[in-house]
Amino acid sequence: NVKSSSTNVPKTFVVKRGKLSHLVKSLTEDVRKIMEPNTASKLKDSKSNKLKDFINVAGPLGVSHFLLFSATENAKYLKICKTPRGPTLTFRIDKYSLERDVKKAQKNPKSRGKSFLNPALVVLNNFSTAGQESEKKLCALTFQNIFPAVNVKKAKLSSCKRVVLVDHDKETNLYRLRHFHVDAKPAKGDRKLRKMLKSREVPDMGRMADISEFFTSAASSPGSDSDVSDSEDDPKTKVQLAQDLDRVNKAKSTAKILLKELGPRLDLELVKVEEGACEGRVLFHQYVEKTVEEVKTQDELRAQKEQLKTKRRKEQEENVKRKEREKERKEREKPKKRPRLREKNDDEKNDDDDWPEEPAKEYKEGDVYEGDNKNKSKKKGGFGSSNKR
Repeated sequence: NVKSSSTNVPKTFVVKRGKLSHLVKSLTEDVRKIMEPNTASKLKDSKSNKLKDFINVAGPLGVSHFLLFSATENAKYLKICKTPRGPTLTFRIDKYSLERDVKKAQKNPKSRGKSFLNPALVVLNNFSTAGQESEKKLCALTFQNIFPAVNVKKAKLSSCKRVVLVDHDKETNLYRLRHFHVDAKPAKGDRKLRKMLKSREVPDMGRMADISEFFTSAASSPGSDSDVSDSEDDPKTKVQLAQDLDRVNKAKSTAKILLKELGPRLDLELVKVEEGACEGRVLFHQYVEKTVEEVKTQDELRAQKEQLKTKRRKEQEENVKRKEREKERKEREKPKKRPRLREKNDDEKNDDDDWPEEPAKEYKEGDVYEGDNKNKSKKKGGFGSSNKR
């Protein structure tokens, strides 16, 4: 069930293709969480489903992109396909970490909460447009278009709770994808006061004579000052809020932006770019280079196949129409059958002659029709009988 109803919002299907290990299946579920709420989070795909089945369903549902996970003996792949006519980008998954692995490495992992009710923001790093190759520009556009665009004038800060960072490493030519939760806390005031306002928990002051001891005491309770990093005084991490973010961070107040990684992690390498939806002319390949003559012969063979396909399709349509016309003609020429009347045998005729005719009963003026005698009989002793014991 695709939850968003707007036609301009990009929607996705995250699909498993072929035989996959349980780790890759878990990775597929984690990627569906990244794409929420504009994805089919409970999509059930089976081995019998083909790509054409998903493409036929994508039109009525408004699905704009497919994320296809597949694997071979050598590597695992992720395909991002634009429906219904492409292009298709094929990435080789160099490294990946699941959501549960990221949370195990954290001291205080972030729970799911309500942050997944709104789509994530996408941030592209090291995607410079000056002198950039065409396949890298296509990657940048693809990563931007699978997430909804942000209208700065109408956007609410309370809905910006997640961010997806895509970083391009020029040395290794890898695209690193990370998923973070965005949080904010007040930047001014005492650290303990900010922690108390943010945590919703009442501190234990039973052994203190005055409330000032809570702020002046050197010993800090676990989870208060010791958990706050020393980099919070960095002015680069502080911003002035234009809107109310939550009950603590109000408009025109200074807040410190915090990022908490949610997972999963993906390191992708672009391998191939196809013109159509998982088919068509290969526009780019990382490891295969063809000459101009080879590309020309390949285009000619593809054109011949397309012509043969259209020719067969027309012949098939003409054959179907011809068979329908012949069927209608046979039905018109076919004579209508009249119902046959069964003639009586001699025995049936004799039986009709031997049957005695009942004399007609004559009624005189003033007589009342009493009906059959059979209907007059009543059970003795029944309800409403006139017999008395």
